[in-house]
Amino acid sequence: MKVEHGGNMNQLASDFGFRPEDCLDFSANINPLGLSEKVKSKIIETLDSLVHYPDVTYSQSKAALAEYHSCPTQQILLSNGAVEIFYELARYVKPKKILLLSPTFMEYEKAFKQVGSDIIYHVLEGPHYSWTFESILPNLENLSSGDLVLICNPNNPTGTLVPTDTLLLVAEFLRLKGAYLVLDEAFMDFLTDSDAYSMVAHLKDYQNVIVVRSLTKFYAIPGLRLGYALSSNTELIAAIDEMRPPWTINALADALAPVILKDDQYHRATEEWLKSEQEFLYKELTALPDLQVLPPTVNYIFFEYEGNESLRELLIQEKIFIRSCHNYHHLNDRHYRVAIRSREENCRLIEAFRSVLGKCDGHV
Repeated sequence: MKVEHGGNMNQLASDFGFRPEDCLDFSANINPLGLSEKVKSKIIETLDSLVHYPDVTYSQSKAALAEYHSCPTQQILLSNGAVEIFYELARYVKPKKILLLSPTFMEYEKAFKQVGSDIIYHVLEGPHYSWTFESILPNLENLSSGDLVLICNPNNPTGTLVPTDTLLLVAEFLRLKGAYLVLDEAFMDFLTDSDAYSMVAHLKDYQNVIVVRSLTKFYAIPGLRLGYALSSNTELIAAIDEMRPPWTINALADALAPVILKDDQYHRATEEWLKSEQEFLYKELTALPDLQVLPPTVNYIFFEYEGNESLRELLIQEKIFIRSCHNYHHLNDRHYRVAIRSREENCRLIEAFRSVLGKCDGHV
């Protein structure tokens, strides 16, 4: 199966005859602050080392992550972007059944279908797309030893959150069954109260739980690709590491982990930007006609358009790209996701919305 993603601005610009510098990409949820000065300096400093192979053990990056998460390095698995880990977990665990929320990130399904897993969906109903332990329990009861539940928290594309207390109930239920719980926390760094939603602090109590994190979105390095998994099941971590080829992480990405995790100035700047722009863009979007907007939790906003036109196609004519969610299960071409960007860019998005929605209503 082919999975569509956002972030293909250069290709879209080329397809429509636009200059990329004239376009705005709201389809990819990347920190608009871009590369920090410390990251730029480290990349330049590391360039000459590209004539050598990376450290095959990635000891410095693992040590930095171990300090950041207060865990042993043996519980850390680095990856070439977080998505790689889902494919590796599929090849290692090979569950007969995997339970997914829906709608959610489509790469999960693709990864586990490749090893023949049966996909079970717990459908999240609009307009809130929320769930509880009680609502998901019937699906959990149908799982067996070796099966797997994969939950994206915050969920992509809806942004909905599930508190740690609920996840602990799921983890314990699955532990007793001998089944796995995988948490994709790719956007967790954007939350100021992440402890209330992350399972990282509870990994020591649940060897059946694996947390997957991404460094590419918060630190704006999607082109470098850097993610990791955490689990107290060190045998699983070691086994996956053993079955993969060497040097899966490039030297530039490996050099950045110790730098970005300690970049407190960048962390504070991101927090200040998101607090301001999340509130601003949500307020502006909810004021527009025919949009049912879900309250955001991180750096993107999900909504449903009640009109009949394709907002994505209309906004392309304004040289603005947004993410249509038509290819997600249990969504359609009326559902969209937009990234939160700078104030200037967010204002341009709102003006474009007003323009196209005004034309749709017959007002010019």
